[in-house]
Amino acid sequence: MNLYATKGAINARLVPVVDRLAAQGVSPDALTLAAIPVSVVGGLCLLASVAAPAALLLVPACVVLRLVLNLLDGNMARRTGRIHPRGELYNELGDRVADLALLLPVAVLPGALPALVVAGVICALLASYVGVVARAAGAERIYRGVLSKPGRMVLLVACSLWAFVATPAPETAWAAFGVLLCLGAVATLAERIVVAIRTLP
Repeated sequence: MNLYATKGAINARLVPVVDRLAAQGVSPDALTLAAIPVSVVGGLCLLASVAAPAALLLVPACVVLRLVLNLLDGNMARRTGRIHPRGELYNELGDRVADLALLLPVAVLPGALPALVVAGVICALLASYVGVVARAAGAERIYRGVLSKPGRMVLLVACSLWAFVATPAPETAWAAFGVLLCLGAVATLAERIVVAIRTLP
């Protein structure tokens, strides 16, 4: 399963938006970094949902906006020729911070299994690390895996909506989130390690 397979088609649809933003002087780096506060807001909505369940409905919006910003920045950098090494640093670091901001708050929600959530986040970070290191070592950047970034976001959105529908007892949704995140992240990490070993000399 590779949700990145649809990236090219989505990027093509975003070209008019990219051109409009570029004409207004928006930089690719600004789009990259904007995903961080958007993700922080999403994490705060998760925390606020304990007292105000309706806040869960804002989580999918934050997730979608985060992913769209992630697509727009690279698309704009390529179309405007503003690709530079620092931009790659912002992209990779921003993705890791955004993941932490969106995923870690689940650990303190009612019904969540904190150890599994934290373990899942750690494995997701390690999977991203393997993908980046493989590229640094001479292979292509590895994105594949059932819980690559899009997969993690789909899981978060699904459980957020499940928890909202299950109000006032959303515990089952967050318990399932921890299990699925951990299993999926471990599988993704293992797959990327295998791919990296087979690819690198």
